[in-house]
Amino acid sequence: MLSERLNSHNNQYVTSILIVSSILLLSACQHTKTEQGKPEKHYDFDHKVHYEQTQYNNAHYLLQIKSDNYRHFLQQSVFLLRHSKRLCQGSTAQITLQQGVQSLEKLPTSPRPYQPDLIAEVRCIK
Repeated sequence: MLSERLNSHNNQYVTSILIVSSILLLSACQHTKTEQGKPEKHYDFDHKVHYEQTQYNNAHYLLQIKSDNYRHFLQQSVFLLRHSKRLCQGSTAQITLQQGVQSLEKLPTSPRPYQPDLIAEVRCIK
């Protein structure tokens, strides 16, 4: 009876170790480095923004912030500024907007047409 209990306890212990090991191995394989020049999809939980980031080198990026809705435009703009600063890590971020700039009206009087994604080129200037 005691040996059966010990075997049962040991089996649970071994099973737990196998599960934890599997989770650690899978989490280590979760992120694979994307080739430079290829877009990588991301989601920023703080600003609730879906975006694609293409890295050409350590000082040159292309960001494509997915079009959402008008109320979300302000968050997308703040995200662009903060993320550019984070990418440049202390260097000055030079942001060139290429597409998707919206006008900001407090109380719009007509329905808004479809807005394209916000695309910006970020260069880090030393």
